[in-house]
Amino acid sequence: MIQPLTNQQTAWVEKTLDAMNLEQRVGHLMMPYYPGTPSDWGSFDETPPTIEEWTEHLNKYPLGSIYLREAPTEEAREKLIALQEISEIPLLVAIDLEPGLTGAEDSNATQFPFMMATGSADDPFLTYHMARAMAVEHRYFGLHWTFSPVIDPNFNFQNPITNVRSVGEPPDLVERHIVRFIRGIQDENVMAATAKHFPGDGLDFRDQHLATTVNHLPMNQWRETYGKIWQSSIDSGVMTVMPGHISLPDYQGFSENPDEAPPATLSRLLQVELLRQELGFQGVVISDATPMIGMTAWASNSDRIVRNILAGSDVYLFGDSARDFDIVMEAVCAGRLSEERVRRSARRVLELKARLGLDRDPFGPKPSGEQRSAFGVTARTLAESAVAVIREDGRPPVSLEPGAPVLTVTIKFVVPSVHPQDLEVVDEELTKRGFEVDHLINPSNAELAEMTSNYDALFVNMLVTPHMRLGTLRLPGGIPVPQWMSLHQEHPQVVYTTFGNPYVLFEMPQMNNLVATFGASGDSQRAAVMVWLGELAAQGRAPFTEPTVSVKPIDLNRLNNV
Repeated sequence: MIQPLTNQQTAWVEKTLDAMNLEQRVGHLMMPYYPGTPSDWGSFDETPPTIEEWTEHLNKYPLGSIYLREAPTEEAREKLIALQEISEIPLLVAIDLEPGLTGAEDSNATQFPFMMATGSADDPFLTYHMARAMAVEHRYFGLHWTFSPVIDPNFNFQNPITNVRSVGEPPDLVERHIVRFIRGIQDENVMAATAKHFPGDGLDFRDQHLATTVNHLPMNQWRETYGKIWQSSIDSGVMTVMPGHISLPDYQGFSENPDEAPPATLSRLLQVELLRQELGFQGVVISDATPMIGMTAWASNSDRIVRNILAGSDVYLFGDSARDFDIVMEAVCAGRLSEERVRRSARRVLELKARLGLDRDPFGPKPSGEQRSAFGVTARTLAESAVAVIREDGRPPVSLEPGAPVLTVTIKFVVPSVHPQDLEVVDEELTKRGFEVDHLINPSNAELAEMTSNYDALFVNMLVTPHMRLGTLRLPGGIPVPQWMSLHQEHPQVVYTTFGNPYVLFEMPQMNNLVATFGASGDSQRAAVMVWLGELAAQGRAPFTEPTVSVKPIDLNRLNNV
């Protein structure tokens, strides 16, 4: 459970809350994506907002928290210093700090593989120290709240939300690692972790960005799987929880018509009765991103934020504060939303600020050289421990003579915000070993046919990340006609490696010895090369059941009655 506040922290919360006017309390219920209308929410080519833009917005709307939309750099830190200086009450600054989705080249943060790497390595010690490194590094930049970990077990390989963001499929494995991750983030109150997505994603093959998804389990099964994971997360003291645009029809009374069950973000039954009363969560509840269709299909712009607050949320994520501020104020004036309800959520946000010590210093000390070195060791060890070989058939590693010509091929389809855009470290590592390296990215069939026979080995590397908002996990049509998938029939030494979504193997039933790294960090790329060449034994174990085609007989009677 969340540790109680000290007397000093309680005194600060009470004094601050009593001094706040209604506008300030309402402002603590909102976290915008951008200081203005989020018309391009989800666009990855937007320019991050300037100090001037944030200053102008904060002068109009006394927000309690903001979201960082840029890599944590010294420049971003200076911006946050300036914003904290103009804020009467310290700002909570949040970031989506998920392993594998952070550590861009222009930041000083250590790069780690995706969360599924922790399930493959299955070393809770590494999981804890990865999270610890992420928290210490990012608190220095003035970041206090991470929207991680994803605690959903990935039961459905076609789910585009969970995928490598999940620890894996077995609930016990997920539970073991998310507890260590939460503790690593929150120890010594360096940062606040967020368990997501309540009541649990990973079953539906649909995408919350495009539809409300359904957790269809009967409650006895939910309690033995998701329920245990949620209870362990809460018992470990997770400070915040993020309900998703996900329904739980059996609990909500919609077992017979599950598509009529509202998402958790609009369900008091799920947020208050299940999460708070039954599971005992006492911290901050923050909605998942509110522009997602999984929520917007249920409520209008003029009604959505009030319904979300009434359902039990404390913070409304990525709304339009210029619009939503007035909507909440009008709802209070009309008596639809009580001042006491607003005060209760504002108090929880202030309590979170107090736990994180924002009243003393919103920033953390700069990690020492010794610390950074230790973080690097953790990243490298996790990357090496996570590499797994799927469908291993006993063939030896690639055998090459010094100076041998090799071809690396990147098959790329990535979310633009995910680093890297190519796999340069692979080529660097092969070159260091004296091989003559040529490289292709998304080649045509003609290019492959022309070049394949010129090389002693071919390394085909798939950099396919979970592509949310497309509604699928299948290999996309934007990749050239996939003759690269049959190169093993044309050449004696071909190695296929997935650096992103491991479930692409569903598209490759004839391939053996598929290497999975569960990440594309520099360390993951180096580890892959070592496994290819027999310098490192693959130690990981893919934490999921290999996806296969599910063949069921056709119900002709049903079809004839349609």
